[in-house]
Amino acid sequence: MQIIDFDAYFSDYLNQWMEKNANRFHNADEMEDAAPEVYITWLNTPAQWLGGKCPGEAFDDCDNADELIALLIRYMDEDVSVPDPLMDRIVTIGNEQAVLTLVKDGNAPIEARMMGVDFLNEMESTAPMVDYLRWQVERKEDEDLLDKALDSLREMGEQVKGPAKIAFRAADQMGKDALLEVLCDFPGDEEVFQYTLERFKTDKLQRALFAGYLAKLEDDHALEALLDVAESDDVSYIDFIEIRSAIERLGSEAPVRDFSNDPTYKAVKRLQVNPFKGKH
Repeated sequence: MQIIDFDAYFSDYLNQWMEKNANRFHNADEMEDAAPEVYITWLNTPAQWLGGKCPGEAFDDCDNADELIALLIRYMDEDVSVPDPLMDRIVTIGNEQAVLTLVKDGNAPIEARMMGVDFLNEMESTAPMVDYLRWQVERKEDEDLLDKALDSLREMGEQVKGPAKIAFRAADQMGKDALLEVLCDFPGDEEVFQYTLERFKTDKLQRALFAGYLAKLEDDHALEALLDVAESDDVSYIDFIEIRSAIERLGSEAPVRDFSNDPTYKAVKRLQVNPFKGKH
């Protein structure tokens, strides 16, 4: 299959449409709001540059996921935007193993691997669960890919809880911290709670993060530590906001604090007074 710049053809189509329909709209924002509908129309309009095919059906004749994935990588190698219909076709075929092979291919472009994670999500696949968990323990993959894998693990729901707990016990501190993103969706585990509480107490640079996790774990035994920090002299305004939210979610009231001398507080208040300052 040849590389075709679908975005360029749509851009030409959109420009022609704007010229023809300029009088229908009062301003540019109204015209911009109509663009998604124009895109759908374009996808379903036969195109001469595709031999009469509609752009939305450009890849429907191919049932080979490996071939389409290879084409996707070629698009990236040639620095051409990957067409939506190509990505949609890969998902429609539903070959989980082919996509998982892409996701695990350390030689593939990181953007392609991340797309593969999205494809498997759309397929509602749990096939990559073990690999995604292992990545969090080993911490060898690209950080963006690790984060996307965590998001995917959360989408898998209750079935990920047990395997994630096994991975948690095998991980070092960095891996454990990452897996809290998943495990804090399932309150009631004492080991996870105690670890999160200790991290909140000892890691002053990430207080807001761990306060948020404690709120999700819904254990009011965290209130004493949260209140202690909320009342302390060294809590920043930004951390206090998250800690206050956690305290309230756990059923208590945070102390009233004066942050008028906090630089971040001052910056936030300036933006609230003049939200368009600095914008052009």
